Formats: sequence, structure tokens, C-alpha cells
Amino acid sequence: MFTPSDVAGFTAPELRGEFTLRQALDRLLPGTGLAAEYRGGTVLVRGRSQSSPQEVTEGMESETEILVTGTRIRGRDTPSPRIVATRQSLENAGVNDMAGFSRVIAQNYTGGQNPGVAGAGDQGGQSNINNSTTLNLRGLGPDATLTLINGHRLAYDALLQGIDISAIPLAAIDRVEVITDGASALYGSDAVAGVANLVLRRDFSGVQATARLGASTDGGNVQQQYTIVGGSRWSSGGFMLAADYNRITPILAPQREYTRRLNDAQMLTARQHQISAVLAGHQRIGEGVTFELDAQFASRDMRKTTAFTLADPIVNGSTTHPSVRSYAITPLLRLDLPSDWTATLETTRSVSETIIRTRSFRNGVETPARASYENRLWNIEVNGEGPLFAAPGGEVRLAVGAGYRAFELGINVTRTIGGVRQVRRDATEERESQFAYGEVSIPFVGPGNRAPFLHALQLSAAVRYERYQGIEEVATPKLGLIYEPHRDVTFKLSWGRAFKIPTLDQVNEIQAGGIIPGNFFVPLPLPPLPSGATVLVLTGGNPQLRAERARTWTATVEVRPRILEGLQLEASYFDIDYRDRIGIPISDTLSVLANPAFADFVLLRPSAQQVIEIVEALPQPITNVTGQPFDPARVGAIVDARLRNTARERARGVDLAMSYETNLTAQDRLLITTSASYLDATRQIRMGLPAVPRSGVIFSPPEWRFRAGANWERDNVQLSAFLNYVGSVRDNRLATSGGVGSFTTLDLTASARTTATSGPFRNMEFRLSALNLLNEQPDIIRTTDPAAIPYDSTNQSAIGRFVSFSVTKRW
Repeated sequence: MFTPSDVAGFTAPELRGEFTLRQALDRLLPGTGLAAEYRGGTVLVRGRSQSSPQEVTEGMESETEILVTGTRIRGRDTPSPRIVATRQSLENAGVNDMAGFSRVIAQNYTGGQNPGVAGAGDQGGQSNINNSTTLNLRGLGPDATLTLINGHRLAYDALLQGIDISAIPLAAIDRVEVITDGASALYGSDAVAGVANLVLRRDFSGVQATARLGASTDGGNVQQQYTIVGGSRWSSGGFMLAADYNRITPILAPQREYTRRLNDAQMLTARQHQISAVLAGHQRIGEGVTFELDAQFASRDMRKTTAFTLADPIVNGSTTHPSVRSYAITPLLRLDLPSDWTATLETTRSVSETIIRTRSFRNGVETPARASYENRLWNIEVNGEGPLFAAPGGEVRLAVGAGYRAFELGINVTRTIGGVRQVRRDATEERESQFAYGEVSIPFVGPGNRAPFLHALQLSAAVRYERYQGIEEVATPKLGLIYEPHRDVTFKLSWGRAFKIPTLDQVNEIQAGGIIPGNFFVPLPLPPLPSGATVLVLTGGNPQLRAERARTWTATVEVRPRILEGLQLEASYFDIDYRDRIGIPISDTLSVLANPAFADFVLLRPSAQQVIEIVEALPQPITNVTGQPFDPARVGAIVDARLRNTARERARGVDLAMSYETNLTAQDRLLITTSASYLDATRQIRMGLPAVPRSGVIFSPPEWRFRAGANWERDNVQLSAFLNYVGSVRDNRLATSGGVGSFTTLDLTASARTTATSGPFRNMEFRLSALNLLNEQPDIIRTTDPAAIPYDSTNQSAIGRFVSFSVTKRW
């Protein structure tokens, strides 16, 4: 971004070779009196004695197309905290794919839907049935973090309402922008904890190929990755096409000292191979009319073996073979209208299908099963943005939009018992929504009316209305304030409402009943159940579920002291009050009969007729684990554990960030970055019960996460080092609490580009990475089951030291 008057009369010198944007500008700008300032994904070029970057932005609103995540208004900043990670910065840190990106964000929790979670991806009561990678800000669940690709939605992954970011090759990414604040007023459902937007590369000239080989030094996790990126630019458009193949071998229990007591076939991570491709392009088709297209495809196959005991899995265990096929295509038409207004019309068709073939063994008896989950999305949206009128501080700008969305979930679950194939579930559930939104940005103070201690003042307001067919109508507001008392200091305040619609599975999950011996429940009610009594437990979905709602607010201070150019400091306080969370209303099933807090969900001593009516209303036969024939007269209690809007969660904390970039010499550039996040989260299962900690306990987000590093560059050489810290957690599962230690790793990466101007070694780069260089091992946790995974895989990794080497060639 620059103003024409700033560069008038300058001629750039010739530039030959392979450079990053920063390296190119470092060679082009000396002697011109111009300076480049880097703010996230934007470069501002201005005179060294001119105004601050904020002033440059305000003076160019009519010329810029810059649109940042967190606002729909061009050229304006967002009042929400924003994290930007470029592809180059991730590669310099040793990140090779989007799964690696999820592990370097301090605000993200890597439990649940992430490949490293042990068992079938369900340690801690979560689920990852197809080895996907989803973002989970604040640990509120992947369904509470909205993930976008170039600003548009994709079909959800498998059963849970998350987006698999590992299906996008890192080579196709320009940058990732993360808003760590509720944004339902701008983007709709799911944006409770925040929004992540994966911005694709729009153009690429030439062809670039990369081959990478890596492995864990303790064994297993051998990775082969081959990537190719190609594209072209012309005067009226351009395109980029990226394809990636990735193959990973599993980590077996005998390959780690702390899991050698487990069966030799037990896998700690899955075997996987994946092919993915992304296309992004744009073409001007007339005066003020541009056509854009985003498309992606991914195919992933996995294998995971789990032993239920110390015996061979073909005696007691399972082998799962998930496969995922997904695609999405988004054509978009962009119109430049009079008076600096723009309009867009876009539609997205996206499908993600997961098929899981399972062989389960109990005492040597095999039970094959097959499950199919297909998510489909149609989204049509029209948007407009432009100025309304002039205010003392600049132009008042408005963004408006409306659209229609339809999504489906098709589920087919079968299993074979005694040679007979049984259909356990076969249904397709649909949902439609209509939405409209508006956002206004009002600059009260700007370049034309500044005063002491009032350098800039901007107010923004947004509201979104959504109507979900058959569920409810929701309107969510958001207010934001940006205040600069001085050009070096910025205060931001954001307040809003957010919501999340129940997932199709939560609403439509088949209700089921199970008969359990009454003596399993301790303590017993008074008077106790009769000898030999049983208990009927009801589980499943609930068509009466309502939207989950939240109130979010953040306060942020940013400092960019001109006296120390290149230094940026940021601190944010956040508070998320999440109500009507959907979940099982009973926190401890075995003590439910005697706990008065759960009295509303327990019917003691029902009549035989009441039991018969409930059982006959269930869509499938009940399961009976008592070993005796079902007798309605012997049911001493009915426990209703079906999903409800009951829980309340509160997440509060502080995010800290610092970056400092400086030229040590004319050839040496150093970038130092740190980020830390403190989380104080609690959960209240239902009203009347005390809130319990949700952070700092085992299989949950830690209270502290920290990452700090430095990146040094000189000409064609780059070195980086990063320290990662995951805080300790408390193991509160047994009568006496225990501790699980922290997890600290050190990552080193080095790269070098060839300087040859011709021949086979021209335009080549070599990169060597050593992640977890000191080979930090997970802390052992207490287990009562000898076959259980003996570490907290939601917070600590079994990968160990991982070394990789890559070669890149560009033509």
C-alpha cells in the first residue's frame, strides 16, 4: 500500500534472483527516502518523515482493497485481537502443514479433533474418528471456532461441527488470520471463541516443487511429503494451483519407553497418506467486473490399531480404516460500483464424506462395522461495501450482506453380528438458514481533526440476523471501539453476543436405552433400591435443543514506540460467558441416584407401565447388560441422560504478544517474537451445581501456554529457534489429586538458498528442521487400566525429536 505522490519520480533498480518480499524491498528502497512497515499481511510504503501507518491507511481508503478478518469494511482495522501468520513465517519456524500450525497458536487447544490424541482420538471424552485437524480456540470445542477459507465456509468434518484444516496444503496459503474474539455478528453461528481465515495465494508465476523427508529419532512417524505449486500472472488476472502428497507411518507402543508395557500392535499415532489440491484464480472480465474462483480437493486414508487389553488386538481390540474425501468450489463475481462501492456475489458447494470400516474383537469374536458420514453445504451470499458520507475523522463506511445456506448430514451405520448385517442408523438430516447483516464504521477523529491525547477514535457496530428453519431466529450485535491517545499507543474494546446452533447430530442422534444392574450405582438412594433391581439409562439426541449463546468482550492495548522502531507490544483481556451449552446434564452417572442435584433427571421406583411406555417409544431395542431377561417390574429407577441445554462455561484470561524486528547490519535482519496465553475456565453442568475447573486439569486446556523465538536472515541464509511451553495440569480423576508436569520443547530450523544464476542449482533452497530438539518426553499419568495410554495426549506429544530435510526448486 502506498500513495502515488510518495513514489513519484523514483525509479527502481534492476532486481535479479529469488527473494522474499521483505528482501526485495530491502534492496529497492535504500536511497529513496522511503520506508516499508509490515503490519500483519499488509506492507505500507511511506516517506520516513511522514505519518504513521494508521495515517497512511486512513488517507488511502478509496484506493485500497485490503480487508482484514474481523471486519467486512475495507481499509479499517478490527477492534478484536488479531493474529497473523504468513506462510513464510511458518516455514521458517519448521511448520510443514496446517496441522503443525494448530500447535503453534498459544490460544489453541490441541486436544480432541487432532491427530496426536491417543486411542481412537477420544482420550478425555472427545472424538476424532478420521484423524482430522481442527482449530479449538480457548478449548471451547472445534464447533465454537469458525474456520473460513478465503472468507467463505466449508462443509463440516464427519460428525462434529469443525473444519479439517489439514486438507489445505501449506504451500497454497498466503497467510492465516485468527480473531480471538466472538464474531457471530459478522460471520454467524460457531464464531463464539473466534474466527480463523485461511487466505489463499491468489497468484503465482512459474513452478515450484518441494520434497521433504522426516522421522522421529525414537522411531516411527516417518514422513514423506511432495508438493508442487504452479501458476501464472497476466495483465487482467492470474491463478495458483498447489498439489500435495503426504505419507506418514504410525508410532507403535514399543517405540516409546513409557508405553512398552502395552501390546506391540498398539498405535500411538495413525498410519496415513493424503493427497490434496487447491486452485485459486481471478480474471477481469470487463470494466469493473472480476471473476474469482477457489476450489479444493482432498483424499485421506488412515489405519489405526487399538488394543483393549494387553493381549493381541485380534483378541480384544479394534482396527479402524477411516477414509475421507472432500471437495469445495466457490465462484465469486466482484463488481466495482460508482462512489467507491463494491459488491460481491458468491456461492459455495462443499462436500466432506468420511467412511470408517472397523473390525472389533471381543474375546476373539470379530464384529465388522461400517459407518458413513457425509456433510454437504450450499451457501449463496451477496455483499456490498462502501462510503456513506464524510465525518470529521474520515468517511463513514457501511457493509451489508444477505444470503441463504443449506447443509445436510447423511449417516449410515451398520454392523455384522453372527453373519447378519444390521443397520444401526440410516438417515439424512437437513437444515436451512437465511441471514442478513450490517456493519458500520465511524471515524470520529482522524487526520483532519486530531487533538492532544486524541490521535484517532473509531467506533464500529454490527448486527446479524439468522433464521434457522425449524429451530429459532437469532439476532446478535457487536460493538467495537478503537482509541489512539498517541500515534504509538492504541486501545481497543470489543463487546458482542455470539451463538452456535445445535449440530445436526445432536438434534437427530438416535435415542437409546440401556438396562444396568442397580448395584453399579453408589451410593444408593434412601430408601435403597430393592435387591436385584435394575436401572434404565436413556441416552441420545434431543429435537428440542436450542441455540447455545455467549456474551464476549475483550480489551486490548497495542504499543508501537517510534523511539524503538520495529517493536510491537500487545496485551488483551478476554471474557467469554457461554450459556445453554449442550451436553449431558449428569456429571457423574454412578452417583446420580443419591445426588439431589440430579433429582430432575431421575425417576425413582417407576411403575412397570411407565417403563414399558418409555421403552416402546425408543426407535431401537434397548441394550441389556445385566445378564438376565428384561423385566419392567424390576426397574427401580430411570435416568434421563439425553442431551440438553444445561451447562454454562466461563473462559477468562490474558493474551500477551511481543515482536521486535531490526536490521543488525545492512545484511542481517533479526525478528524476535513471543506470545503467551493464560486461561481461567470453569464449567457448571447445571444450575444449582458449583462450577468446576475446565482449565488446568487433565485432558483439558492448561492454564498457561507460551511460545518465544527468534529468526535471523542474511542474504540467502536463515536460522530460527523457538521455545514452546505447555503448562502443567492436575489429575483429578481419582480420590487423591496428582500432577502432570509441564511440556517444554525447543525447535531449530535452518535454510539456505543457492546463489547460482544458471545451471541445475539455480533457484534452489535447502531446509533442515529439528523439532523438540531435546527430545522432551510426556509425563506419565496414573491409570487403573493396564492397557490405557499412560500420558495426556491432548496436551503432550509422543512424537519426540523430529528431524526433517527438504529441497525446493523453482523454475
